Amino acid sequence: MRKSKIILLFLISLIILSSCSNNSKILEYRKEGINLIRNKNYKDALEYFNIAISYGEGEVGEIQCDLLLYKAECLFMLENYLECRDIYELLLKIKPNNKQYIEIYNLLNGVSKLSELKNSINNNELQDAKTIIEDLKKLGIEHDKSVLFNQAVIYEKEGEWKSALNAFNYYLTQYPNDDLALKEIKFINTQLTR
Repeated sequence: MRKSKIILLFLISLIILSSCSNNSKILEYRKEGINLIRNKNYKDALEYFNIAISYGEGEVGEIQCDLLLYKAECLFMLENYLECRDIYELLLKIKPNNKQYIEIYNLLNGVSKLSELKNSINNNELQDAKTIIEDLKKLGIEHDKSVLFNQAVIYEKEGEWKSALNAFNYYLTQYPNDDLALKEIKFINTQLTR
């Protein structure tokens, strides 16, 4: 009986020491990741945060949320908005009423949609671009500079010259003296006078 108690205490001690060792490693990697962020080395910082998260062994606590926030910051700075948004989606599952998480998640939805919009237009996938514009309107950012400009570009690419001209003129009322928009208007006017 005494021997089994000693073995049990020994096993408990090993578990506690292992846990302390993991926490120590997590904090070391976290600290190094933060230093790399300070030096604007987001790619390497991301690796350190990933390693620190892996030492958490699926545990969800304050330190893991903190690590996920740093990881999201790195992803944002690396312009990986979709994966950054996914992290905030996970954080919202942990803390569903966190107003800051909700706000950033919604912002990231908009940013990722703007990125999709740009890609769709560049690939001449105009129907997809129109769908994305509608999604952006639902997010309440239809008056964003990029959204307004790209809406006009879609009309232009479709050869809807009057709609494109109206859209660029409206854009210029919101964002005056944009040289690119002024050039687009000149081009559209040449198309209309043909």
